[in-house]
Amino acid sequence: MGGLAFASGLNPVFTPRMPPNVYRAVRDRCQEKLRELFVAVATPIEAPAKTSFGDIDLLVAWNRQEVFPPRKPATFNHHSPESPKEAISRVLGAIRCKSDNPHTMTMAIPWPEDFPFHDTEPKLTVIPELRNTEFEAKQNIDADEKATNDPKPTGIQVDIHVCETLDHLQWMLFKQAHGDLWNLLGSTIRPFGLTVDEVGLYVRIPEIEEINKAEAKVLLSTDPGEILCFLGMKFDDKQWEEPFASDEVIYEYATTCRLFWVKPKETEDSADGGASNLEVGDGEESGAVMVEKRKLKANDRRRMAFRPLFRNWISVFLPACQASGRFPSDPFTREEVLQQAFEYFPGVQPIYDSRITEWRIKRQRETLWKKVIKPIVPADMECSRRSCCTSALKKIILNGDDSFDGIVAPPTLKDRNGLFNEDAVHTWAKDNWPKVLDVAWKINQQRMTDQMELKAAKKRTVSGLEKPADEKAKT
Repeated sequence: MGGLAFASGLNPVFTPRMPPNVYRAVRDRCQEKLRELFVAVATPIEAPAKTSFGDIDLLVAWNRQEVFPPRKPATFNHHSPESPKEAISRVLGAIRCKSDNPHTMTMAIPWPEDFPFHDTEPKLTVIPELRNTEFEAKQNIDADEKATNDPKPTGIQVDIHVCETLDHLQWMLFKQAHGDLWNLLGSTIRPFGLTVDEVGLYVRIPEIEEINKAEAKVLLSTDPGEILCFLGMKFDDKQWEEPFASDEVIYEYATTCRLFWVKPKETEDSADGGASNLEVGDGEESGAVMVEKRKLKANDRRRMAFRPLFRNWISVFLPACQASGRFPSDPFTREEVLQQAFEYFPGVQPIYDSRITEWRIKRQRETLWKKVIKPIVPADMECSRRSCCTSALKKIILNGDDSFDGIVAPPTLKDRNGLFNEDAVHTWAKDNWPKVLDVAWKINQQRMTDQMELKAAKKRTVSGLEKPADEKAKT
């Protein structure tokens, strides 16, 4: 099977897997065409020993029209300029195009005529005729296109990522290099609180990640060399210049990560003879990797289903290491790796500590309101008066509001980091709620009176019974 982006729908395009000679020829041609539009064009290093390719990945940066704008336009016309996506579709001759965000697009381009494709797979459905490719690329014709009885076109799927900077392009080349290498490394470093995504390497904050994964991530670095050094990975030869020779070679390379280890076989079984409870990439104090599919995380189960390199890593390579007793050294703890990250990446610890404090303050405001402030005011009080009192207490304590006749929360309710002392808040609110209620209720009643008088005055003016004050003065 090849690329699947256009395999379904009313008008699918047949995009079979490409043999290496077709892949390399089309990749090079696409790069040449895209260099008409972008200064930097590249493709990540391919996975090891591939005999066929499902699609072509291309990364581009520095739009030539933006980097080197012409001093004067060569011609004048009233047509809107091409967008980058339209230009890319045009130069590559796309038959179909999809895009979910401003920086990525997936397209189908015609199979090259000088590499005839001999299809042995049956045609599934009838589909539309090929129209002018430039027109279709601009219109992005999809499921609403009229079906015809023409044979299904044979194409090649091309995935393009438009990087905003050269640094981001460099990172994407690094992250996507060698196919699924970072899936292997990701399952290795995840138990130690480390995560790699499309931006860089992060350390996760334990107390936040179960509630908000995005806020739990603190960026360590976006520099590939710096990250490889921190993880202890070798890059003294051509590991990041060309594909690895085989799956086995890439597995062995992944084991050079200083955080990699395999749980010794003699401690694998639990006391009752069953399997350990550790999951792939799970567990706070070890990087042990279990091979039972039912114990894998959801992301790892998907990788097991669709990523052969990852599947064999989990089901073949790691069990073999365990059986032979390889890599049995005791792992670091998550806390040890965190301290190593603070030492290796200067400036990260203050950001990490600040993020924790901000998170605790945010969460504490919610718990103070629900568990401390509201319960202080008697529940059997008349509803509107109770609501008025609790609202005022919230404003005074949490927001520092001083508009309630001089009633203010003492600064001793907070520590130097801005966190509240919940016992002190409880005591102050319990001692002061009657006074707060009295002041807040008077303010509320006065506000209601003022609103009623204003409404009545507007009503008299509209009915003509009374002129506004400024008109009275004129007469």
